[in-house]
Amino acid sequence: MLPINGIILMMKIETQNNKMTCPDCQVGKYELKKVTYYTYVGNELITVPDFPCWVCNVCKRYDYDQKALNQVYLMLNANLGKPVSRGRKNNPAKLTNARSRRPHQTD
Repeated sequence: MLPINGIILMMKIETQNNKMTCPDCQVGKYELKKVTYYTYVGNELITVPDFPCWVCNVCKRYDYDQKALNQVYLMLNANLGKPVSRGRKNNPAKLTNARSRRPHQTD
């Protein structure tokens, strides 16, 4: 997985070769900018500073870079921060019917 800075470098090289036209205004060109990306994971607000974003220089439409979004989604999957539940080695039903290994005490 490339770090966000590596993705930004790759995107700068791509934009130098060809300028992307804005799909909304059909006039402006997309430029690579760094913005703060906000998203919710459950009830938690997550912010990612210096996130790569394509911004139109005319109408200011913005689109987050898909490669960078995929990396964020991989890091913020649904199981993040939750303890890993380990399966029981023994079936609980078998444990209740099993005999105790300790000798019985006589009163």
